[in-house]
This record gives sequence, C-alpha cells and structure tokens, in this order.
Amino acid sequence: MCFQNAEFEDLSAEVSNLREISETAFSELKKNELQFTTSVKKLKTTEFQLDEALSKMKDLQTKINDLEEEVVRERSRALELEQRINSPPVMSFENIDNLSNISSSPPISAPSYIPNRVFCDNCDVFDEHDTESCPVGSSPGGIRHGGHRGLSGRPYCSVCEMFGHTAAECEDDMTF
Repeated sequence: MCFQNAEFEDLSAEVSNLREISETAFSELKKNELQFTTSVKKLKTTEFQLDEALSKMKDLQTKINDLEEEVVRERSRALELEQRINSPPVMSFENIDNLSNISSSPPISAPSYIPNRVFCDNCDVFDEHDTESCPVGSSPGGIRHGGHRGLSGRPYCSVCEMFGHTAAECEDDMTF
C-alpha cells in the first residue's frame, strides 16, 4: 500500500501539474485567439483602406492623363500661335475675298438712308413744311427778305459795274 500511495501521490502531482500546464495553455490559446481576432479586424480595415486608396489613385491617374492631354493641346496651340506671330500671313486674291472670315469683328453693313429734314426759309422752321409749300410765302402779299427793294442810297454804274457813280456820269469810254 505504501507503494500504491506513493504512486497515487505521484499521479496526483502529475495531474495537478498537467492541469496547471493545460490552464496555462488554455489562457495562452485565449490570448492568441484575441490577438488573431484583433489582427483580422485590422487586416480588414487595412484592406478597405487599401481599396479606397487604389480607387483614389485610379481617379488621380485619370485626372493626370487628362491634364497631360490638355498640356499637349495647349503646347501645340501655343506653337501654332507663335508661328502665326512670327510668320507674316501670305495674301492672295482668295485671302482678300475671305477677309471677313479672318476678322472676328461683325461684318460692316452699309449705312442706312437718313432722309433730310424739311426746312422753310420763309418761316425759319424745321420739320413743318418746306419753302415751296410755305403758306405764308404763297400769300398775295408774299414775304420780303431783307431791306428795301428799289434804289439804294449808293449810286451804281452799269457800264463799269462799280459803285460811286451812275452810267451817265461814267468816264469809261470802253464798252463791253
């Protein structure tokens, strides 16, 4: 019995030892499971962030390509404009006929006809009637324009066509 007792004690100690080892292993397993779950969550978050980053990168690459195309177009346009500035245009009869296509200004139209205003010399009035249809000028008394008709105070010579003497007093012997 002593032998059985010692064997029993040894087996009890070994069971206790194995229980401690199993508890330690079980706690390690729980700890590793928790780390694994945390790592999986981090991996999924990182994978989502990577997908978003790749999507943004594709969008940015598309924008870069569009901008590069725009730069190429603008460079070719700048070269074309520089060539147009540096080289004088070649004029021909066809170019002269198409000058309206070259200019960006609107075409020049012929001026429209503006009728003359009607004016009456007798009444000194615009836009009512003209001199020929003047009601005052066609009256029996008519209109007098300036001064007295008839002889003036100055003598006039019809022979030499000079003022200061008459034809009877003219000393000019030459007749015309």
